[in-house]
Amino acid sequence: MDLIKLHKIKEFANEQLKKWGLTGSYDNDWCMVWDTKAKRRYGQCRYHKQEIGITKQLANINSIEETKDVVLHEIAHALTGIGHGHDALWRRMCIKVGARPERCYSSEATGGNVKQVKGKYKVINKDTGEVYSYYHRRPKTRDWSAAWINGRKKETQGKLQVVQC
Repeated sequence: MDLIKLHKIKEFANEQLKKWGLTGSYDNDWCMVWDTKAKRRYGQCRYHKQEIGITKQLANINSIEETKDVVLHEIAHALTGIGHGHDALWRRMCIKVGARPERCYSSEATGGNVKQVKGKYKVINKDTGEVYSYYHRRPKTRDWSAAWINGRKKETQGKLQVVQC
């Protein structure tokens, strides 16, 4: 765990929250917290608690710049308020605060530049060993004997197996 990197990100988040007027008043006192259980979600804006959560594991394995963009993304949510999601108002706010106006990050697996935490379980082809997907929790499907991958039924039906990494 790179504590210096995490400290820099926390400092940046606190500076930005102050810069955009989200801290310092009785009814507007936002803070940044580390999410330690999340594995896939990089950031989250919690309006009712007035906090932005950044996933510690993803911040640790990705660049500081990438994580700063996530912080700004969540600050844009805080500034636009509940009910806007990723609409045009939120996109304009993203541009104003300096974040990329994109709904979700793109993982390296899909051609993007965000590293992901691999799951504990994977679905593989029993015959070839090809990996089709990773899961952080064991998939609920118990009987994989008749299951298949969408769009690849012919080559995968009855050949899938869940294994622990």
